[in-house]
Amino acid sequence: MSEQPQNSRRPVRRAPNIVAFLITGTTIGLVVGALLGLQATGTDYSQITAIGLMAVIGAVTGAIVAGVAVALIEYRSLR
Repeated sequence: MSEQPQNSRRPVRRAPNIVAFLITGTTIGLVVGALLGLQATGTDYSQITAIGLMAVIGAVTGAIVAGVAVALIEYRSLR
């Protein structure tokens, strides 16, 4: 019989799913931006334009924040 060493474990590196982070951040930003656009009053834009503009700004901001979060988590996992 061949005996295997007791400590045959290898460390497993768990990397974050970048696409899932970006999609989640974009979706959350889109929803928050649209809600902020709903509350916009006294602007030169129509209500639909304000909602669309804020939704796009929120989506881009959410994607950037999610990208930074993924980069930080990836950096931490490589240590």
